[in-house]
Amino acid sequence: HDLFGSDYAGRIPGQLVAHVLYFYTKPGDVVIDPMGGSGTTPDVCLFMGRKCYAYDVNDKIERPDVIKHDMATGWPERTKKADLIFWDPPYYKKADIGKLGPDGLGYVDGSISKMEQGEYLEFFSQRFKEAHTMVKKGTIMAFLMSHWLDFENPEDSIFIWDYIDLMKRASWSVVRDIQCPLTTQQVRATTVLHHRETRELSCLTRNLIIAE
Repeated sequence: HDLFGSDYAGRIPGQLVAHVLYFYTKPGDVVIDPMGGSGTTPDVCLFMGRKCYAYDVNDKIERPDVIKHDMATGWPERTKKADLIFWDPPYYKKADIGKLGPDGLGYVDGSISKMEQGEYLEFFSQRFKEAHTMVKKGTIMAFLMSHWLDFENPEDSIFIWDYIDLMKRASWSVVRDIQCPLTTQQVRATTVLHHRETRELSCLTRNLIIAE
């Protein structure tokens, strides 16, 4: 919906955020989005009466409600006040195939999508641990992610359960794993052709991990 978010690489439907807010927050709650470049989360929070602090590493975003912050340095101080963390990070290697929005914004230098596998997973391991020590009791983390399947180098694949394992190691209690279909559950004709040529199955869902 045009009300929710700006055109930006990795932008998700605002309705997905709205569902999370409806079931896991109440009006007036504080929501933190540490990688909110599209501005979708603050837009939905404004619509639903939640307070939101959104951050992004990209300093070219022309939205006053998205604060410049590099998550490689750790969580923003305001995370301590969070009732809900909505985290939709760039997928592993997505920068290799990701597109820029019409304004040229997308996977900039500093994007975790450009990290090597070990560095990428270690990034999440550290951020999960840090967040758990910062937040108050009862804070929810809603973590949106998809499998990354590398058919040429299967050892480079990263699955949802890899992230869940890192969460559990950081003492988060995982309470739900919700499948979230893509907006249309369809893929472009060029993508279909690619999958036919490579004999790969296409993934039409992502997973929303709820932890507390």
